[in-house]
Amino acid sequence: MALNHRIFLKTDRKILSLRDLKFKIDHLMDIRFASPYPQIVLTTGVFDLVHPGHLSYFEKAKSFGNILVVSVVDDKFVRKGPKRPVFGEDLRLKWLAALEVVDYVVLNSDYGPWKVMEAIRPDVYVKGYNLTPGLMKDIKLMRDLKGQTVLLPETMHSTEIFEKIKKTP
Repeated sequence: MALNHRIFLKTDRKILSLRDLKFKIDHLMDIRFASPYPQIVLTTGVFDLVHPGHLSYFEKAKSFGNILVVSVVDDKFVRKGPKRPVFGEDLRLKWLAALEVVDYVVLNSDYGPWKVMEAIRPDVYVKGYNLTPGLMKDIKLMRDLKGQTVLLPETMHSTEIFEKIKKTP
């Protein structure tokens, strides 16, 4: 016998629309004036395959604050090559929400993280060290928002893992 109700998972509460995330962060802003106040950390990416490099990256990112928000690139903006992303945005959001280190996950339905940055005004923006024109725009916006940008070296890439899998007999 099938049950006709939706099962709400604990991780579902971590996946928010940008509007709901802004509301939640604005509420936290009210207590930012207390001491110590929560530090909001934002990172963004495709996260097509969550791997050990991501886990280390998220732990390092979280070390710069108390609240880690991960912005996931919408499927239509992924530029990783043909047939990418391999896993759709819904699954990628759920994978990240299942990680204990991640506090909130939001789908970024825009090209670039700038609307997310402007909405939640993070204290720290953490990104993999990859100098691109987009990253330069990220850094400038964070400066304008009075936040800081931290660049972390990337130790592993999903693209390399997918290529290795393809070559495995």
